Amino acid sequence: MVPRYRQKTISARTGVTILTAVALLAVVLSLFLSNERHEAKQVVKAFYRYEQAGDFGSSWELFHPQMKKKFPKDVYIQRRAHVFMQDFDVETFEYRLDEAEHLASWSMSGEHKPLQDAYRIRVIQTFHSTFGVFELHQDVFVAKENGKWSILFPYDSS
Repeated sequence: MVPRYRQKTISARTGVTILTAVALLAVVLSLFLSNERHEAKQVVKAFYRYEQAGDFGSSWELFHPQMKKKFPKDVYIQRRAHVFMQDFDVETFEYRLDEAEHLASWSMSGEHKPLQDAYRIRVIQTFHSTFGVFELHQDVFVAKENGKWSILFPYDSS
């Protein structure tokens, strides 16, 4: 005689409980990523508000340590002021931000180790100069270092 196997079924109550738990987990993850996305975008907004005001020292303070290593503070302030105020012949600019895109991993260049959970935000700056109106589009990246969001620029030509 061949033994009969009984197929196990889950009760409707257990099924509802499992679906509820999965939905709750999805909501919590969504809120967590949404909050991080918002925080990352706020750092970029603060950076460009400082840049608009010509306060390049304060904007430099929002850089990730990798960027601070690339640009010592005095060098950054001097170059940034030179480009905006002298080369572009402007005193300020307007800007807008695209949506923040989550990246599981990103690296500033091939020389740097990848950073986990970064965000890419496209920034469009509009300049009204003696040479006319022009826009500068740049992808800006934000990553956490020691629990604090900070700014990075890409340096790979891809």
